[in-house]
Amino acid sequence: MRRPLRHAAAATGRPFRRAAAVTAPRRLPAVVRLLAGLVIAAAGLFTIVVASPAQAAAVSQPLRTMVANLPVATEVRTGYDRDLFNHWIDADGDGCNTRYEVLIAEATTAPTVGSGCSLSGGRWSSYFDGATWTDPADLDIDHLVPLAEAWDSGARNWTSSQRQSFANDLGDARALAAVTDNVNQSKSDQDPAEWMPSVTGVHCRYVIEWTAVKTRWGLTVDSAEKSKLTSVAAGCTNSTVTVDVVIGAGPTATATRTATASPTGGSGTCTGTNGTDVTIPDAGSPVTSTITIAGCSRSAASSSSTIYVNVVHPFRGDVSVYLYAPDNSYYVLKAASESDGAANINATYTANLSSETANGAWRLSVKDNASGDTGYLSTWTLTV
Repeated sequence: MRRPLRHAAAATGRPFRRAAAVTAPRRLPAVVRLLAGLVIAAAGLFTIVVASPAQAAAVSQPLRTMVANLPVATEVRTGYDRDLFNHWIDADGDGCNTRYEVLIAEATTAPTVGSGCSLSGGRWSSYFDGATWTDPADLDIDHLVPLAEAWDSGARNWTSSQRQSFANDLGDARALAAVTDNVNQSKSDQDPAEWMPSVTGVHCRYVIEWTAVKTRWGLTVDSAEKSKLTSVAAGCTNSTVTVDVVIGAGPTATATRTATASPTGGSGTCTGTNGTDVTIPDAGSPVTSTITIAGCSRSAASSSSTIYVNVVHPFRGDVSVYLYAPDNSYYVLKAASESDGAANINATYTANLSSETANGAWRLSVKDNASGDTGYLSTWTLTV
């Protein structure tokens, strides 16, 4: 898969994390293409499970509005263990784990990347304290919202996959920062009511980033934390902050149409089709298409729920497909895959939806995860 740009949102002052240059898809050897095809074909035979965080929905709000919208709740530390947040991982298999991806992205002087992702010749600036470093060993990668703080404010209820995604979040440049190691250690797991960077000139930036990460991951704040964020934000420019929300909101639909379905045939199954074309933007936000099921006052089928999907796209490995149930829970039907260089999606997926109510609005969410080409969702059919 051609790696997409990692976008930094507006009003942060943070550098963009850029992916490697986009190249044309390589033609795989025949045996590899055959094996890849068998794997993809086999995938449709198995129940689909939730394996990664939901696709993001874009939210744009003035800073003080976003702070005001953070939900307040009592923090719960019970059961916390740092090992519950698996990091650092090498998500794209390029030999550089998350720590090194951040170091490479945030270097003010680009380092040379050697064997085993060793870095030399780089230069880094720690915005917490204004210090400059040339040895990567002097830098920690700070989880802007610490792992323990995330646990306290909602992550304890997440899946292991969601916690891993949070701990290795390269999708938003504000989530992770290369900073002086002992400064990061002094911050530890404290929130802004307990700790702020020593450089007062970056306090607005810090509050923007903290608020953005909490919003992105649907995390709560405690009352002292909310008070501090509100106080600092009151002295900052009330600029618009844009966040791709992973948890806490559904995907943004750029075009949708609802099709209503009722029970058909003697089996009592319910089927609906939405055949309205929806353009999939190149490396853009996910788009959705909706089917509303009516007249099925029962749970969805455990073994016979199927989702037929037809997407026209020149490089289907770029495309991920999610199914959202009426309660906004989601199922990963197809992940993006660098090994899949074929065109178009024309597949039927099977999902165990028995925990879901059949009636309601079901949404198919489709996203192009890389730049260079685009396509459209042609049609999809849901049988529950």
